[in-house]
Amino acid sequence: MAMFSLGLFMALQPRIIACRNKVATFAMAVRFLTGPAVMAAISIAVGLRGKLLHVAIVHVQY
Repeated sequence: MAMFSLGLFMALQPRIIACRNKVATFAMAVRFLTGPAVMAAISIAVGLRGKLLHVAIVHVQY
């Protein structure tokens, strides 16, 4: 029910991107570049290696 409510709220917004394009671009860059970098650093520090490390890095995007 919460996801339906959130989707309805987002659908009723007058603009798809609520903030400026520059802010939206910066936010996407932060999410898609620093997220995997932080996950890689933490995974290596914990001791993940090989395929499990790759899965952890890719999984942080979703």
